[in-house]
Amino acid sequence: MAILHQNKQPFKPYARLINIIGDQLITDKKVAVIEVVKNCYDADAENVQVRFINMNENGQASLPEKNQPYIEIEDDGDGMTLDTIEKVWLRPATPNKLDKKKQKLNRTNKGRVIQGEKGIGRFAIHKLGEKIELFTKALGQNEIKLEMDFREFDPENGDLFSQPLGESKLLEDVNNTWYVNNPPEEIKKEKGTLIRIYCLRESWKAKDFKDLYKSIQRLIPPSDKNAERLDVEFKTDFKIDIYKDGERYSSGEVITFEDVIERAEFTMIGTVSKEGVLTFEYKSIAPARELKNKINLLNKEELANNNYVSYFIEKQFEPKERPPICGQFSFTFYAFDLSNRSDGLVLNQDIKKFIKDNYVYVLRDGLRVYPYGEPGIDWLNLDKLRGNIRAGEFISYNDLTGFVYISQEGNPLLKDSTNRQGIMDMGGVLSDFTDLVGAVTDIFNSEIKIDKQRGRITRNSAFKDSNERVLKSFNSLKLSLEKIDDVEILEKANKFLDTVQQHSTIMKNRMETVEDLAGLGMAVEKSSHDALTLLSKMRNNVKDFRLKAKNQDYKNEDVIALLDELDENLVFVYDEMQIIQPLFKNQRKTVKDVSVYEMVEKVVKYFRRDLEGKISVKIQKDNDVVVRTNTGLILQILINLLDNAIYWVNKNESKQKEIIIKLSSENSSLIIADNGSGVREDAIPLVFDEFFSLKSNGRGLGLYIVREILLRINGEIEVVKEDKDKVLSGANFIVKFNQEQ
Repeated sequence: MAILHQNKQPFKPYARLINIIGDQLITDKKVAVIEVVKNCYDADAENVQVRFINMNENGQASLPEKNQPYIEIEDDGDGMTLDTIEKVWLRPATPNKLDKKKQKLNRTNKGRVIQGEKGIGRFAIHKLGEKIELFTKALGQNEIKLEMDFREFDPENGDLFSQPLGESKLLEDVNNTWYVNNPPEEIKKEKGTLIRIYCLRESWKAKDFKDLYKSIQRLIPPSDKNAERLDVEFKTDFKIDIYKDGERYSSGEVITFEDVIERAEFTMIGTVSKEGVLTFEYKSIAPARELKNKINLLNKEELANNNYVSYFIEKQFEPKERPPICGQFSFTFYAFDLSNRSDGLVLNQDIKKFIKDNYVYVLRDGLRVYPYGEPGIDWLNLDKLRGNIRAGEFISYNDLTGFVYISQEGNPLLKDSTNRQGIMDMGGVLSDFTDLVGAVTDIFNSEIKIDKQRGRITRNSAFKDSNERVLKSFNSLKLSLEKIDDVEILEKANKFLDTVQQHSTIMKNRMETVEDLAGLGMAVEKSSHDALTLLSKMRNNVKDFRLKAKNQDYKNEDVIALLDELDENLVFVYDEMQIIQPLFKNQRKTVKDVSVYEMVEKVVKYFRRDLEGKISVKIQKDNDVVVRTNTGLILQILINLLDNAIYWVNKNESKQKEIIIKLSSENSSLIIADNGSGVREDAIPLVFDEFFSLKSNGRGLGLYIVREILLRINGEIEVVKEDKDKVLSGANFIVKFNQEQ
């Protein structure tokens, strides 16, 4: 095909493109102010004033511009020369700052890390207003005044397609006017910049000023001694003040981060290396406990050996075959239990509100990355996960505050989105970052759960002591009454005592019923899951065979294979139903001699889908142990113990998985042992308490129910602590069936 004509032409954008970019690049007026202030930071300013003037005039167009609402942003930074105005400021997307970073010249004279690099932050000004006056003066230079009127770029205030193109100006046809002033018109100091913004595009309400004030206060991180210990660099030479109609603005908020940090019930500080290795210090104040640890977040077995389970690592990193690319970071986290405040902890309503309004912030080289930390910005999805999976598994978004510290040097791929609303997820870098931060909160929550449970034990112990004192006082009163010959008083006292005892019996029976139902529910949940899985598989196989039958495309061997598979699966479902049948309440009335060995065999068979080809299970005995009780209680004990062992031994990925069940007729005991991660020493006193669990999907009921059932039949359970008494290296639980009733 012959070429009839060829030519070249550069892009010639219409002038209104500047307005479109300015409007959509920065989507929030509060962020627009912050962006201009960050430019002041890059200019080495020590003081910045953001002034809102004539805010009560409601933008009356008939008034002179200086009587209408307008904004001034003034700093005492380095200012700009005419050469900078012409070659940098009036050339959007200039690589000026980016080039400096590439040459490792990314620090200002004051040692600040330069924040900007795209050269488009100046469009934030257009987000605020239509007409701009900029006054700037560099040290030893004349003042430069620049005038810009964005209405000249788009006279009709439309988009690119709202009017005939012939009536629109090209960008190259719209000029901005600059002047060199001597003496200066506005900048009376040696250096600095003043930006005056007229024809405001949006109104400013009371809430807007309050939100802007808070955002500006959070732009520079508060002094945090914990962060200083992590070698996080803080710059305290940058001050920002807001003025509204001549008066310095304050939101009236008196609570600071320092107030909150010193009251934190739980603290965790540390670093995560670029390889994903977490080094941290943990501290709880009520009850007092401190911990230091180092752990590879990407090593699931190492996590399990510390009794840690992380949803963010198991679910998010599992399909990834590469190391994280987000780089190293540090963090300081502070958590509270706002739903159940510890005694002696002073948290008034203002502090509680502050905690709820300030989530986890991200700070890069000493300046905040927006919008992380804002109310409602749950960037780790903690509350969503609490709702969709299980509340106790994740720390509450409302109970957590703190900071994650990154840097341009250490995290070069964590770049701000162009609209300044978060970090771009280029190549999965943001996902890696949030997964690792989320994994840290998982570990934080695991430690918090231990201390919350320890606190409950202390409170319950105090409550128990109180009950014993009440009972002692009541018995003393009863003895005193028995010395009185007044029959009427004695009858009333005895009636009261009978009522108390009846109430105690009713509550005890109700608790036993609740425990039975909870245990039954857990067993039924597993059985129904297995049964439904098999039934679904059977149904699909029948559907496939039906198609073959319609096409007469099958052999007798196919029919026999299908029937064999159906028979095998139906036997499995039948066995599942058989094993849970004795757990129902109407089956628990029969008391007889129960062979523990036979029950162990049944329960191992019950879990065969979880065990066969995956976990080696051995049953050892010198002789059988026989307990006079009902079958359902023994089954429930064994089901919970074996389920627990299977869960933790599966966290062991490098060794052969083993479980040993050892029966001893000599002392009527049973040990169930595994070679998983074992029970952490500080968790041993807690594992039999209700609702305490370190599993990722644990309810905290299994071991609690085992203990309560054993108490009913005069038995007991404990963790084997001494290595010489252990059967395997992991968790070892010993159950003692005391026969004397």
